[in-house]
Amino acid sequence: MAELPEIELFKEKLQRIILHKKLGKLRQLNAKGEQSAEAGGLGEDALLGKEITDIQRYGTQIFWELDRREILALQLGGELAMELERGFPVAGDEGRAGLEIAINANLRLRLQGAQLGTRLRLLNEDSDVDFLTRLGPDPILVPKPGLESLRESLARRRSALRNVLLDDGFVTGIGPIWADEILFQARLRPDRLVPTLDEDDRQRLCEQIRQVLERALRSQAKIPLLPRTFLTRHREDGHCPACGGALEQISVGGRMAVFCPSCQL
Repeated sequence: MAELPEIELFKEKLQRIILHKKLGKLRQLNAKGEQSAEAGGLGEDALLGKEITDIQRYGTQIFWELDRREILALQLGGELAMELERGFPVAGDEGRAGLEIAINANLRLRLQGAQLGTRLRLLNEDSDVDFLTRLGPDPILVPKPGLESLRESLARRRSALRNVLLDDGFVTGIGPIWADEILFQARLRPDRLVPTLDEDDRQRLCEQIRQVLERALRSQAKIPLLPRTFLTRHREDGHCPACGGALEQISVGGRMAVFCPSCQL
């Protein structure tokens, strides 16, 4: 599962390793390692020879500036595995369908997951970028004072809290794992409706959005390095790190959320 902290760390890795390198062939492969279709409407030579001149991120989108003229936008959220590997030959990769971008002669970016062909777009000054205007603030990039606007945005919502956190129009990039953690740290049930919150509840929730994601980054998004007080460390053993009681699952908006019925009200 690729969520905001994992994607930020992956972006930092890409900046260290592939910046100012040149792109090779683009290939979308089926489980037999065979070319299956054009990816994002781009042919296999669409990126050939272009230099990566900058790499930035917003939400789950990573943007590669190419030759200081075009932008390759890669959407990396959700059920996706991301690897930066040495060597491009696909021999031995059977059973691993994926999207591959060659970088220089000895690197490849490999993505495995759903809807790979729709996860990248090549943008220029004439491209439709309306999809970016629909995104809410990035909680890692926006300075703390800027997140105060989230309280106002939250007050206008009417749905369950977990659905709000997963809505890219409210705040972009949060997935189910970190949404559950934010709600646990804020001591709020995932199915609680926004209009039932008082001012203290809203303030606590907005503060935890930033604090949880920053702590996840400091822990390199590795579960064993998270504080013992984090719910994420106890999803498998099923016990609340605060009260020791049993964690429960509940369907919110058609997706399962994990929470503590005693600590989250």
